[in-house]
Amino acid sequence: MKAAVIGVGAWGTTLAKILAENNHDVVMWSHDPAITREINEEHENKSLFPGIPLPKNITSTTDMQEACRGCSLIVLVVASNFYADTAKKIRPVIGDDCILVSATKGLNPADYKRPSQMLQEYLPAEMQSRIGILSGPNIAKEIAMQKPAATVISSTNPEMAQKAQKYFSTPYFRVYTNDDIIGAELGGTLKNVIAIAAGIVDGLGLGDNTKSALMVRGMVEIIRFGVKFGAKPESFYGLAGMGDLITTCSSVLSRNHFVGEHLAKGLKLKEILANMKAVAEGVEASRLIHEIALKEKIEMPVTNQVYSILFEDKPVKQAILDLMTRELKSESA
Repeated sequence: MKAAVIGVGAWGTTLAKILAENNHDVVMWSHDPAITREINEEHENKSLFPGIPLPKNITSTTDMQEACRGCSLIVLVVASNFYADTAKKIRPVIGDDCILVSATKGLNPADYKRPSQMLQEYLPAEMQSRIGILSGPNIAKEIAMQKPAATVISSTNPEMAQKAQKYFSTPYFRVYTNDDIIGAELGGTLKNVIAIAAGIVDGLGLGDNTKSALMVRGMVEIIRFGVKFGAKPESFYGLAGMGDLITTCSSVLSRNHFVGEHLAKGLKLKEILANMKAVAEGVEASRLIHEIALKEKIEMPVTNQVYSILFEDKPVKQAILDLMTRELKSESA
């Protein structure tokens, strides 16, 4: 099988590596000729994974049509703010039997749409049953190093989900399926916001009790928000919900945790982002989720405080105090 991976970030590179190790021919699309040359000539993505060789059946191109031509699978792994534009570009080059797997976690800044909604908007109606969402507790570098991990492919089409499941499954990467696309996408988006808060907790050295409480109450917000928009509550107790939340809030390799940790040390957001090689999706997600929650009157206290820290320069200690001194209530309220 030929597969295209649209995006050469850490996760895109890792997914390409998995597919290639399963003996599929993989073409990675990049907008950067230097990265394309590096992958083709040196078989490595040195800026992200130095010392981790890529299989020889991975090639790269800056030509979208060349990447997608003749593919049975196209994987989209671009930042959420470029997602809609990418969906438009791939439409003319998708084959009749091609399936699409989205591995981007975030929302469109222009209209709050999830990745699957953007694909549905820009792709032909007959393509919509061939869309799947890949989401889970997946720190890219660990998986690139073949450390055991699991993920979920969500699709309303069981046949398509099972086909994608086989494409990606390896002895170190176990893939499950479910049919809750909304839950998978929102779980993967909202956990990044909570991970910024977890980074703040760790950066201040507040300890395990604090982080445990944050993660549990963060999951309450995620479920509350997800159910409002049609997700199944039980989905958030699986890999794309609680699993992803635990990993992103705990790992020093998490970009969103990194942002929170450095905010706690007194750095400004612009300084932190300027020194990062990859996108921390939780920053933009904090703004979008905050805006949606206000509009829809969804109670999101942790998200609201993260937003205030990021975009209103609220002191982190004041944000924590405000969370801890809110009106007392029942846990189930």
